[in-house]
Amino acid sequence: MPDLALSGLPSTGALAAVTLIVALCAVFRGFTGFGFAIIAVPLMSLALPPILAVALAAGLQLLGGLLDFRDAARQCHWPSVRWLAVGSVLASPLGTLMLAWLPADVARLVLAGACGVAVLALGGGQGFRSMPGRGTTATAGALSGLFNGLAAMPGPPAVAYYLALPMPPAQVRASLLVFFLFSALLSSGSLLVIGAVGRAEALLVLAGTPLMLAGSRIGAALFRRLGGAHRRISLVTLALVALLTAARGLAGLLGGN
Repeated sequence: MPDLALSGLPSTGALAAVTLIVALCAVFRGFTGFGFAIIAVPLMSLALPPILAVALAAGLQLLGGLLDFRDAARQCHWPSVRWLAVGSVLASPLGTLMLAWLPADVARLVLAGACGVAVLALGGGQGFRSMPGRGTTATAGALSGLFNGLAAMPGPPAVAYYLALPMPPAQVRASLLVFFLFSALLSSGSLLVIGAVGRAEALLVLAGTPLMLAGSRIGAALFRRLGGAHRRISLVTLALVALLTAARGLAGLLGGN
């Protein structure tokens, strides 16, 4: 039997933990249309080096998004996805540049605060009464790109934007799937450029793809049965993301002192 350590792959125990994490997060992604990387990366980082966890999550999200694209494209709200993508692409480099004077942990606290405000507003019934224009949508995309560059967390602004729209849950879910496919393309490209994806990472992504596909299918089946709970579950998830992001930011700041 080959030595996993010599081949650059994680230990058997780490692989078992990652398998369970990928399966659960894939089901959640299949139900909500988002959340795979947001949840999987912190959990996988407990068993894997952080850069490997990011590369694995990005690769699985990319392949999962490609496999889901045909179905999602039928229900996706393309105008909003396009302008979100434009804003995200333009603002992501700015977020990276801002790291020179705004530490990532401070950015996480800002993001957590913004998520908390969004959850309170959306939970209280606030939101758009009609579809917003291109400027508002591009601004939401810019926030997504900004926090992608600052803290590698593009998801919360996009999720909050879609939950605020007067849009059926199925269309919200499909639009999020397509937007996060786009985000995964950008992330995977960046990881390739910096040399973070090699043989071990590629093997892990390929090995995890059937699990990602099966979990996503189970999540999609659950959505068809329980789609009415989509908004409530998404808001609870966004609130948890805000709390965990704030905790991570505080831990980083306090640990640096």
